[in-house]
Amino acid sequence: MTSTSNFEPKISLETPLADYERLMEQHVQSENVEDDYTLENNYKKIATLARETVDKLLFEGSSITKENQEKIAKFLNKIKEDACFFDPTSYNEWIIGVRDKLLKNNMIDFWREHMVKKELGICWARDSDYFDDMEDPSPREFYNYAGCVAPFEQVDNSSLSNFLNLSTPGILQAPIASSNALNFDAAITLETPLADYKRLMEENVQSENISDDNLIESNYQKIVAVAHDIVWKLLFVPGSITKEDQTKIAEFLKNIKEDACFYDPITYNEWIIGVRDELMKRNMVDFWREHIVEKELGPCWARDSDFFDDMEDPTPREFYNYAGCEAPFAKVNEK
Repeated sequence: MTSTSNFEPKISLETPLADYERLMEQHVQSENVEDDYTLENNYKKIATLARETVDKLLFEGSSITKENQEKIAKFLNKIKEDACFFDPTSYNEWIIGVRDKLLKNNMIDFWREHMVKKELGICWARDSDYFDDMEDPSPREFYNYAGCVAPFEQVDNSSLSNFLNLSTPGILQAPIASSNALNFDAAITLETPLADYKRLMEENVQSENISDDNLIESNYQKIVAVAHDIVWKLLFVPGSITKEDQTKIAEFLKNIKEDACFYDPITYNEWIIGVRDELMKRNMVDFWREHIVEKELGPCWARDSDFFDDMEDPTPREFYNYAGCEAPFAKVNEK
């Protein structure tokens, strides 16, 4: 039996994945490491350094190119794979901090394109034998930031397979139109977000060619995830926003809320709280007061959505009680 616990792990910023895999092969997965105590210590030593390297690659230095983002994501994916087997709890505690730093630094592209799409968040029953609760809400909640949702929540394959059953000639045309809608590119630009959003909704949610409720919901979730992301970018990109830009963003947000009141107010309500908190954190009081508050762009509730019926619910009013403001409808009621 050979103890290798005295080695000094090294992972370079240039070839982190190759260095990490070499360390794991030599000091964790090697046949020379037979006792569990040494194996565990070796893994912890390597994993700690690997996570520190990810932090350096993401948060130290200048902006990251698309190519480097891909490399970091592959490195992170390998770290998660091993963590799911050796120590998912430590990984889960660490990756929450990574998420929070990404959002704080407005690194939405990496968050959406890699962390979310590639499911690099917390380990859970779907990918680790350490867990057995497939109903645990924590993995889903991890991804509910910057307008994103967990990929495994976006499409119900069983309902789609039933919908796309083409065995009956009489229903051939409708499923073809609907299945095409499922694969659309939900592109919303920073230059014309409102026009892009309206077009996507008209073509892929409100179209007469789409009648299946599951597909409508899936398409809506796909569009609104991007819409939330764009609002976040428009508001919180570095640099000040002009009064004209603020008005355009507010109009875009108003349309998003109107649709949310009809299709999915719960997701909007959870997301808009994050927007409010970020506005407060960045001291963007003008936008908060003149648009979010005055135009009532806060949570959907019984006043504007049939999903609710409690006109006495205090939550919508409390949402606006920041930076010296209060809900406009609260003022009316007082009179």
